[in-house]
This record gives sequence, C-alpha cells and structure tokens, in this order.
Amino acid sequence: MKLRSLRVFTVTALLAALGTAAVDAAPAQAATVTYAADLATAFANPERGFHNRYEIVNDPAVNDYVNAATIPGFNPDLLDRTFARAKADGDTIVHSYLHLDKYKTEALPQALLNNLASGLAAVRAAGMKIVLRPAYTWDGYASVAESQILAHIAQIDAVVTANADVVLHLETGYLGAWGEWHTGTLTNSSSVEEAPARYRIVKKIVDTTPATIPLVMRYPIYIKEVVDPTSCVVPEGCALTQAQKDRIGFHNDCFLADANDMGTYDNPSWMGWYYIEQKKQWMYDLATSTGFNKMVGGETCGADGYNDAACVNAQTEMNRLNFTEINEDYAAVNTDKWKASNLAAAGNDPAETCFVRIKRKLGYRLRLLDATFPTSVTPGTNLSFTAHLNNDGWSGLIKNRPVYLVLQNGTNRYNLPLASVDPRSWLAGASTVTANVAVPGNAASGTYKLALWLPDPTAALQARPEYSIRLANTGTWDAASGYNVLSTAVTVGTCTGDCTAPSVPSNLAVTGVTSSSVSLSWSASTDNVGVTGYQVLRNGVQIAVATGTSYTDTGRSAGTTYQYTVRAVDAAGNVSGTSAAVSATTTGCSGDCTAPSAPTLSTTGKSDTTVSLSWTASTDNVGVTGYEVFRGSALVGSPTGTSFTDTGLTASTAYSYTVKARDAAGNRSAASNAIAVTTDAAPQPPTGLVLDNFDGTPAYPSSTQNDLGKWTGANCFLDGGGSGVVVGGALSLRYNNCGWFGSDVGVDLSSYTYLVVRVKGAAGGEQAHFNLGLGGATKVFGDFTLDGGAHPVITTSYQDVKIPMVANGINRNSPSQLAMGFWYGGNSTITIDHITFQ
Repeated sequence: MKLRSLRVFTVTALLAALGTAAVDAAPAQAATVTYAADLATAFANPERGFHNRYEIVNDPAVNDYVNAATIPGFNPDLLDRTFARAKADGDTIVHSYLHLDKYKTEALPQALLNNLASGLAAVRAAGMKIVLRPAYTWDGYASVAESQILAHIAQIDAVVTANADVVLHLETGYLGAWGEWHTGTLTNSSSVEEAPARYRIVKKIVDTTPATIPLVMRYPIYIKEVVDPTSCVVPEGCALTQAQKDRIGFHNDCFLADANDMGTYDNPSWMGWYYIEQKKQWMYDLATSTGFNKMVGGETCGADGYNDAACVNAQTEMNRLNFTEINEDYAAVNTDKWKASNLAAAGNDPAETCFVRIKRKLGYRLRLLDATFPTSVTPGTNLSFTAHLNNDGWSGLIKNRPVYLVLQNGTNRYNLPLASVDPRSWLAGASTVTANVAVPGNAASGTYKLALWLPDPTAALQARPEYSIRLANTGTWDAASGYNVLSTAVTVGTCTGDCTAPSVPSNLAVTGVTSSSVSLSWSASTDNVGVTGYQVLRNGVQIAVATGTSYTDTGRSAGTTYQYTVRAVDAAGNVSGTSAAVSATTTGCSGDCTAPSAPTLSTTGKSDTTVSLSWTASTDNVGVTGYEVFRGSALVGSPTGTSFTDTGLTASTAYSYTVKARDAAGNRSAASNAIAVTTDAAPQPPTGLVLDNFDGTPAYPSSTQNDLGKWTGANCFLDGGGSGVVVGGALSLRYNNCGWFGSDVGVDLSSYTYLVVRVKGAAGGEQAHFNLGLGGATKVFGDFTLDGGAHPVITTSYQDVKIPMVANGINRNSPSQLAMGFWYGGNSTITIDHITFQ
C-alpha cells in the first residue's frame, strides 16, 4: 500500500510574554520519546464521528413535528435537550431539521427563532455540536417562492451566526422533500432557468453565516453548478469568492443504497452530460483551494443494495470520499449490517465490527508516533520541538483550530502557541510538525508537564476539555485538562554543559532499492562538540542509529513505498531538526499478484431493449470479489454474481459482450470469450402524446431522456442499479418500501384530457404502495378519481389507467415533472408498458 506524501510544517512562534524577547539558545538536553498507539478504542472527539437525530426546536406551537409520532424515525427522546442517547453512544454531533412547513408564505415567528436559540444553548451546555437543515416538507412536493426562502435564510442565519461556536456545519436544505433538492420547485437540475435561483440561495447562506461554518449540498451536480459551472447564467453575476467556494462540501443522504446512491450521482444537468463515474470522481477529489479536506457527511437510507456484508464498499467509499460524519440512527438496514460484520485485523486496524471501524475512522484520528523536545529549558530561550504523527482516520480536520505546547506544574501554566501550524494540513497518513517556540523570560523554575493542546478555536469553548482533540495514544490523554501529555518531567531553569544541537542533515537521497531493501545516504551535520550518530526514521518512526552518513534498511516488503528522514545526535543527547523526507518503492509485487481465471460467457435471453448474460465462475488464489461486464469496450456492469442483464438497448441492434473477473487486490482476469447478440425488433408505439414507452429509443436509463427529449431517471429500486430494468419494452420497478421514478414533461398539456398509465402488478393491489405527482397534484395512486368516481386498482394484467387531469387538480398548463414515490410500506413489482397523454 502506497503511503501519502509526508507533510512537514515549520513554525517559529515567538511569545512575547511579560515583555521578554526570546533568543536562540539550545537546550542542555533533548529527548526523543516514542508513544504507544491506541489502535482499537473508539473514543469521542469533537467535530467528527456518528451523529444522532434530534428536534432542536421543541415547541409544538412552532413545530408540528414535535407531536408527529408517525414521522419515520421519530421517538420521544428526539426532544431530549440533554442528548443522553448521543452521549451514551459516545457521539459528539447531533443533527436537526428546522421544519418550516407552516411558514411557506410568511415570515418566521420570533417564537421559533427564540426556541432555536435556546436549543443551540442546550447543545453548548451538553458539550456537543450540531448540524442543521431547514426544510419545508417531510415527504412530498415543496413549492416556496425564492423571495420567501431568501427572507427565511436571513432570519435563521442571524441565530446561527450568534451561535456559530456550536454549529458544526449547515446542510443547504430549503428546496424539495426533506430539504434534499428534489421533488419541489427549483429542483429541476436540467433547467437553466432555475439555476440562478439555486445559486442565489447558496450565496445568501454563505453571505449571512460566518466563514468558519461549512455548507454541504446534497447532489454533486449542484455542487458543480455553484462552484464550477461551465458558464455563469446568473444575471447579476457569479460572485461567490474562493473562500466561500472552499466552504461548500457534500452530504450523501442515500450512501450505499445502490450503485448510484439512490440518484445521488445520476442527475442530468443543463451544463451537459456527465457520467456517474465522473460525478463520483468530483466527490473523491473534493478539496479546498489550499488542499484541505472539505466536509463530507450524510446518512444511509432504506436500501442497502451497495452495502456488502463484508463492509468492503463502506470502507472503500468512506475513505475515498474522506467522510467526517454520518447518521447513526438511520437507516437500520445499513447500520445493523455494519454491526453484524466482523472484520479481520488489517494494517493498523484491529479485528472489530464494521460499525466500530467506521466509528473509529470517521474524520480525523491523530496518533502521535514520537516527539523530540528538550528535557530542560531556560526561560527566555526557544523550546525546539519536532513531532511525527499519523492520521489514521479517513479525513483531515475540516475546521481550523489552534495548536499549543503547554508547560504546566501545580502552580503555573504557560500556553506556547504554534501560531503558523494549521492542523487541517494533517491529512490521512503521516505528517511532521517542527516548532521553535519561546519560553517566557520570567517563567518560574521547576519541573513541568509538557503537553500538546488542540482546543476549540472559540474563546467560550476553549477551556472546556470535551471540545479539545484527544490523540490516539495510551497514557497521554488528560481528560480534566483536555490536553495530551508528552512528558511529566521537563525542567524549566538554567541550562549548563553542551546545549547546542547539531545542524540538520542535508542532501538525503535514495542510493538503491531491491525487493527487500532501501539504501540511503546524506551529507554530514556539524556540531560545536561533535556529531556521534544519526537517527534514521522510516515513516516517522526511528528504526536505527547510524554512525556514518549512509544506511541500508533491510527486511522490507516488495512493491511497497516507504518514506525516510534523518536526525543528527551529539554526545550530550542534543538532537537536530529532521531532514527533508525522501521516498522509495521496493521492487517486485506486494501481496496478491495472481489474477483470477477467465470466465466463459453465454447469453440467456434478450428482448428489444435488453440482453441477459451468464458465465462460469472464475477461480482465484485468494478469492474472486466480482466481475466486469463490457459491451464492446465500455464497462456496463460490475456484478458480484455470475449473471447480468444489460438494459436500455436499441431494438434490432447487434452488440458484443465480454466479461472479466476481479479479486480484492484489483487483479483482473483475461477477457472471456466474446459473444454477439442482436436485440429483438421494437413493438408498435402507443397513441397520443407519449411521455415514455420504454422501447429503447431513447435508452432507459442510460440516456436519461424520455420520448419527449426530457430528463428521466429513478433510484432505490432493487434492479438495474436502482433505476429498475426495461424488459420486453416495459419498465419493471421492483421495490421494498423504497423507490423514486421521475420523468420531466415540460410541455403544455391543455389539449389533452387524460394521463394514461398502462400498468400491471406482480401480485395486484399495488395502487396503495406509491404516490404519483404531476402538475402540482400528488396522491397515492389508488386515490386518484377516474371517470364515474372509481379509483385505480392495479391487477396482474395490463390495463390502461386513464386519470382525468382537470378533475384531479393537475395543472395542465404547467405539468412540470411526473414523479412516483414508493415509500408506503409495500414491496412488489409494477411493470409500466407506457405513459401517455390522450
């Protein structure tokens, strides 16, 4: 496994305490202390980890949801302002919606704002931080004027600003169902006309909140629209500053639901067509302009199609996305799977459940390897300090905070700021901190603790230890003081003897590598008395002391990258600063280097728009983890089993397929035999204005276009990577209390009377399992009124369900989008042959 580049930070922090200037006298003695790692404990740390959901506005007069026991996930302790459940779980973050359903056309009442402020005060009293999301509806279509949204932002953000110390970050919210920027006005990502309003909403939020508060957005396509659009379509200009863009992160609210995270990555855009893989890569590469990680969080949802029982995908995706926080309370289908998954020890990770591994590694997990500092210092001189640490978490710190060295005994405490050190730079992997800080000239003589302190940046919270960062070491954390003790015996007083450290070694270079060794050389250091040796460090940990200026590190693993630094030592024990780092990769292959055997491919069926494939199972020296299906040279599927149905094809068209096997190490087999398949001819199209007949032209879902040339897509269904599958010219939607299908209309329907859905069900009776929305009217499908007063009933045979639009309140002049939501407790399959207007 390749390590990230070593990061070195140097600071000279001059503390002009009591008016005494520092001088560059070296300490009499220096020590390098190696610290024991705590690799297993899932301890609490601020601003990272699992979060728990609460209702922070607990006044029923301004929040109807306080008494809404039917809301999914609601329980009475959501109103507990001591946050006992979160504390019992060892969590430091809570999450709350701000429900604005009652105020879609009016200003927010002062009572709501006051209640929000008192809730944030409770967060502070409990030693927690909070994530907030405003929303105008729980489930369903949300329509609120832009001007009203902007006014509400100003009201809420005034309270947020006054309590910024306990607001971890904001979720953009406001638009659509759950404030997730879908199913509502201004949530058509294909609409260039709506884009300026979306931009103004984001701009208003960042303009009215402090620069210290990140803002996260639900969909990658909207992040690009705001941060990096192909062109500016905002009439007043795109005025976000780089600092404001650096605040914008990502919240994925259907993590691992399916291959597309339930629509997270498959939205279309007015900016052009982007593949799912491109949008995922945008999020993998998400970083500030200075290279720091951005806030990434969210939750899972009621589907677990991509959450494998072995916890491979959860770990891989959280690592690549640099996850900092995620909801512990929702959804159990995923969190229970993590709790049941027992993982073997790997690298620095111990054997543990997947849930505990996630709990440990969300966000930062800073582990001190060693530190070099004087055992005695003279007041008025500089204390030279070098530390090597490793971030074992999946992300660096998102928000900056101060770093101090602390000298403390029973009577005196001196906080020595490392003013130029930004701990956000300690990304996952190894880092080095080198500091030269001034000790006050009138510091009292005595024996002191030396500690590393990373408190909250706000003055009100800085003295509270629960807001300080604990390092992943044993025997260092002082819970009462909130700092990490490096030594209990540093003497402050006059230095005698040899107090001068050698110069830093220079010109460190790799002079040779083999499959099991790395050879190094460097230029000699100088010293006022004499250099006695050189400490050689591999990946920040001392491995040897060389008497000369070269060293060969043996016993290394093949095909592995290592990083090296060197320090000089003299007879008095003074240690120089650390040299510049070099890296070297041993030759050969590391770990599993054997590819699986090639599968044998065959076809098992076809239609006008689909081809079904199967193949023999491949073998591997360790184990096959999945397969890659290619249509021509294009990767079209990555199943874990030995079958796959390619959907959305064109009728009467020849296609060629091959399959490769892959293992956990990324080795891929040779391609299978190629097979050629020609799809069947297309059936005759229906009459009327056809929204979609799923005949393969355009191909569903890959083209993301319906027969009107508008956007269409789906997520959370159990087939087709969440989008459903087209079989025999009809769309099959298999669901289990989760699924969403949308198809934009965008044309005037005034000349049409009926919405016609030709549909059948696998069992019959599915009309109660989903809602349908069109032209501002949303109803459970079985609640629509048909001619004569009857209601739709789905049977196991196709029938044309003709819904009179005017009688059901559908606005034919502005139909917007036809949408179907499957969150009503049912599980079955419906098959839609076509959707038309007649």
